[in-house]
Order: sequence, then C-alpha cells, then structure tokens
Amino acid sequence: MTEQKIIGKGTWIDKLAHEVIEREKHLGRNIDGVIRVESGLGASGIPHIGSLGDAVRAYGIKLALENFGYKSELITYSDDLDGLRKIPEGLQVKEENIGKRVSAIEDPFGKCHDSYGSHMSSLLLEGLDKLGIKYVHKTAHDTYKNGILKEQIHKILVNSKKIGDKIEELTGQTKFQNILPYFPVCQNCDKLYTTESYEYVENEKKVRYRCKDSEIGSDKHILNGCGHEGEADITNGLGKLAWKVEFAARWQAFDIRFEAYGKDIMDSVKVNDWVADEVLGFPHPHHVKYEMFLDKGGKKISKSLGNVVTSQKWLNYGTPESILLLLYKRITGARELGFEDIPALMDEYNELENIYFGKTKIENKAKLVKSKGLYEYVN
Repeated sequence: MTEQKIIGKGTWIDKLAHEVIEREKHLGRNIDGVIRVESGLGASGIPHIGSLGDAVRAYGIKLALENFGYKSELITYSDDLDGLRKIPEGLQVKEENIGKRVSAIEDPFGKCHDSYGSHMSSLLLEGLDKLGIKYVHKTAHDTYKNGILKEQIHKILVNSKKIGDKIEELTGQTKFQNILPYFPVCQNCDKLYTTESYEYVENEKKVRYRCKDSEIGSDKHILNGCGHEGEADITNGLGKLAWKVEFAARWQAFDIRFEAYGKDIMDSVKVNDWVADEVLGFPHPHHVKYEMFLDKGGKKISKSLGNVVTSQKWLNYGTPESILLLLYKRITGARELGFEDIPALMDEYNELENIYFGKTKIENKAKLVKSKGLYEYVN
C-alpha cells in the first residue's frame, strides 16, 4: 500500500497553505516578500464565533505559510462603512439610524467608543487578542477616507456597464445594469443605501446620485430616501463600493493572496473574482469555502437576531485552546454549536496533549502527525 503523502503538519491548514504557494508559483508572482491573507470583519452587530472563526482560520494559513519558510501577515478589515440594515435584538439604537453607516452611529453601549461600528469591531478584536492572534487591523472608514481604493473605484466605475452585465450573468441580479456599483453617503440625510449613482464623471472622479426609497436587508423592507440629488467625490471617503465589487478592490490594494469565505456570500465572491481578474488585472486570492455555525435549533447564528455565541461568553466557561480547537480541527460542513460543547472540546484538547507528549500511542503515522500538528496550531 502506498504511503500517504503528508504536507507540513498534516492538517487542512497546511494543505491550503501549500495550495496558496503552488498557485502563486504558477502565476509567476513574487512570494519572497510578505504573503498577505485577509479576513473581513462585520461591524453591524455583535460578533459571534463564526465571525471570529474567519479571522482565526486565516491566521492558521499565515502560520502554515511561515512554517513553510515564507513571511506572512493577516489583515483584518472592519467594514465600518456598512449601512445599518436592522437593529440587532436588545440594542438601544434609534430607528432614524437605519441606513446610516455604522461608523457614524453613536455607540449604543455608552461613550466608551467613537461609534457603533468601532464598538462592534473592538469586541471581535478583543476576542482575537485573547486567543493570541496577531494581525494588522484596517477599517473601511480610514481606507476610503485616505483614498487607498480610489484607483480601483475609478476602474470599476469606468467599466460599470460590463460589470453590471456580468453580475446579471453570474447571479441573475439586474440591479447594477441600471445603477453604478457605488453608494455615496447622501449629503442631506446621511444615509448610504438609499442613494443610487446613475452617472460617473470620469475627469472629475465624481458620481451623480439621487436619494430615493430603496429595498434593504434580507427581508427587502423599504427604507425611505429624502429625494436629494447631488454629486460625490469618489476620492474622499463619502461613499463605498457595493459588496459585489468591493472585495476585488481591497484584494488588489492590499495585495491579498488568500481569503476564506462563508457559503452565504458565494455569489459576491464569484463576481469579485471576475472583477479582480478581468477588470483590475489582479489575480483573485486563493479561497476556501466554509459553512455556517448553527445554534442548537439548527438556525444560523446571526448578529442581527441576537442568538450569538460570543468569544467573551465562551471564555467565561472554557479556555482559549477550546475555541482554537473548535476552529482549527476542520473547516468543512455546518455545525450546531452551544456552550454545552465546551467540556467535550476541552476533553478533546487533553487527548491531543496526551498524543503529543506520547502518553497515548497512535500507530497510524498520518493521524499521529495530524494530531500533533493540530495541537501545535492550537498552542
């Protein structure tokens, strides 16, 4: 029987990192510098284990790349320019803030942070810090304000007709055949997703828009616009790209070579890959798709529904290692999750420790290497 080839420490993390390296070599790109991986962090609701998992797993790829002898860096990107679509259960936020960017909404927990978005981002970053995750943090607010994406925005808007047609072809969505994939902040009512950009003035790098009633959120409820018509400069941060194209802009601007994604945004990733490759001329990052964590009732854990399992609550009962083991042991398949799973994970960690130090013997070489590798990633 042929001996199974073991890559790195024998885990899925090593296999993915190896795929990243081989793909970069095939593309002929330089990998002697820093290979950057990215995790996008939502800032519109209480961050849960699933949100944390995206960043932790990306960090695992960073570690594996370093184990293979390459320099790597994890970029965490907080989307604090996202507009608030609904008020998460239990939060005291005024209805008038629906549709406004979360970086412009008052902190609902008091005055401890500059904004709603800043507070939500801090909860997730605090979770990463407690797990020992090292990262470089960027925010949408600063990225747009400092003009870091201005060249990408320009290229995307110049090619908006072609992009709109491709979005319809790949996803069936016709919206961007009629409007530009860019949402200015209305200069009158300060809302984001009620604005429709209908013309791009290339030589001035400005979009013309109107603020009108719009469908937002998964339930497609109507958010009233104010009727204002105006112009917005794409270089000064008073707006943001639609999700269908924004990832591609970030990937090129930050030189991202790997990013995982949840199956719920698969259509957006498909379009962004095409935009990166065909419009921006930047080969899209290597990806892996993961499924969602579910609550014990089989429902998706949701920031807006409030049925969240947070790292802060988890660490009241379990260790950082129990969270890391949960996230590193596998990436495929949906899993139901609750605090009652903590004892079993801590027992599993103890068993890995016994294997690592030779107290428990494993005859299968691949399983032994994988168990030891998993223990090292968790620690």
